[in-house]
Amino acid sequence: MNDDERELMPHEMDEQPAFGETQPPPFAEAPDAAETLRLLARVSRLPDIRFDLVQQMRELIAQGKLETPERINGTVERLMEELGL
Repeated sequence: MNDDERELMPHEMDEQPAFGETQPPPFAEAPDAAETLRLLARVSRLPDIRFDLVQQMRELIAQGKLETPERINGTVERLMEELGL
């Protein structure tokens, strides 16, 4: 890598913090840094993905067992209730 390329890429891969560390990202100094940091804080509070449940749902969808008329009706009823219809 030449000097020009190094200027464009000031952060080497080994210098990057591991996922989950609390150092602000390099773009945190941007004009909208406060909004970026606020969103990053919200994302960090999201629950972990339950990959076992995701896989289970994918299998049910593939088998055609998830979208039963009863489940669809129940979902429609809950939506209508929530929307006040």
